Amino acid sequence: MKKIVTAVGSMLIGILAMSQEQDSRLLHTPVQGKGIEVASRIIQLKLPYTFTEQGTIEEAANDKLYSANIKGRKLHGDWQSWYPDGLPCDSGTLIKNLPDGEWKHWNKEGQLIAIRNYDAGKFHQVLEEILRYNPKRNFYYLSTLFQKNRQAALHYLDVSYSFPGNNVATIYSSLKELVSANISGNYHYKPVFEKCIQDGLYMNFFADGNIKDSGYYKNGVRYGKWILRDSAGSSWQQGAYHNGSRIKEWKVYNNDNKLLELIFYNNTGQISWRKRMNRQ
Repeated sequence: MKKIVTAVGSMLIGILAMSQEQDSRLLHTPVQGKGIEVASRIIQLKLPYTFTEQGTIEEAANDKLYSANIKGRKLHGDWQSWYPDGLPCDSGTLIKNLPDGEWKHWNKEGQLIAIRNYDAGKFHQVLEEILRYNPKRNFYYLSTLFQKNRQAALHYLDVSYSFPGNNVATIYSSLKELVSANISGNYHYKPVFEKCIQDGLYMNFFADGNIKDSGYYKNGVRYGKWILRDSAGSSWQQGAYHNGSRIKEWKVYNNDNKLLELIFYNNTGQISWRKRMNRQ
């Protein structure tokens, strides 16, 4: 049985290079086995749009709406979309439907709202390690997390984690519908991709340009120093993450940058003790 599961896992690594039609057939075929179950939930890289074999596609309403590059019937290359007045809505690069490198999103006033960084190669590496998991030879936290909590691990690889609040339940039949919803101002922003892994600088901004939160991701999870603020003009926090969990000392400041509270976290991300400062 162990040899069969290993063979199935090895076979599934090759699935990542399949065409969209092959992906669709796999994901709609009832199968059993841990490896195939994982693949059927993660490698849904097919998007609900019909593309030509390759080339550049553009579309406009009254003005230019979006521009994308296609290779092998997948989004591959630069992506850009615009508001009706010509201001950018979002931009970035994709490799076979996965974002790679820096991705930016602006509001309709031209204010930068979000910066993300992704790594398409690491997405595939994490998937391979999940399929071939060996507790003595694992490099990625998400593959370890998957053994304990599959749903939590898969959530890190979904667009709804990278851009919380977007209307992921809505399935647009065309890129035009997707971009039109993004620039209408009636919906939360939803990028063109469905799966991703964050790796690098992450920033959100308020509409006035002030930083809402910022820090870095490493291999899909928060890592190192972070700054967080709930709302414009409110108190803010500063501390560090390791494998997505808060660790050691976190400091809470008021809007005048005066220390309000010290919070210490243990190695499991739980609060071990806290101290509030007397500011009377």
